[in-house]
Amino acid sequence: MLTIIWAGGQPGKISELRRMTQPEWEHLRNDLPANVKTFIDCDEDTILISHPDFSEKELFEISNFDGLKFSNGLIPVITKDEKGLFLMQAFSNLESLELSQKESLGIYFSRSRNQLWRKGDTSGHIQKLKRILAPKDGSFVVYEVEQEGAACHEGYYSCFFREQDKTGTKNLVPEIPFLGK
Repeated sequence: MLTIIWAGGQPGKISELRRMTQPEWEHLRNDLPANVKTFIDCDEDTILISHPDFSEKELFEISNFDGLKFSNGLIPVITKDEKGLFLMQAFSNLESLELSQKESLGIYFSRSRNQLWRKGDTSGHIQKLKRILAPKDGSFVVYEVEQEGAACHEGYYSCFFREQDKTGTKNLVPEIPFLGK
């Protein structure tokens, strides 16, 4: 499954988040307007679609997690820095959300390792959590963070360091610095 984020720019505001299969994405991708920018994350399982005309989804700061819509115990988390740059997308369970709030750090649930994942435990590139936001429908969560070092395990400040053109070619985004692993 892919996570697709619609945004009014990069940096920008979130318009929508949807989960879909690769074939669904390929069908949708063919219908996107020509002036849309498409950014692919490092693991190629999250796609950021950017266009300045996309409307902004209203987000609210949350302090409890009642009303969030977990699927199989997990909820998508979009992580942005204080300037609004999309850094990454991951998943959290209730425990990782509660720990993130308590410790003021970006803490997630690793689906591949089936365990909690504190961003920066091995790399030292931590995320100081400033706010937790969610849309009214509780379908996803946004961590607003102060990123120290690279958010991406590949060593880039953001996981969205490649833009994909209509032919499928992926090119580095010069505005996203490589900081080292």
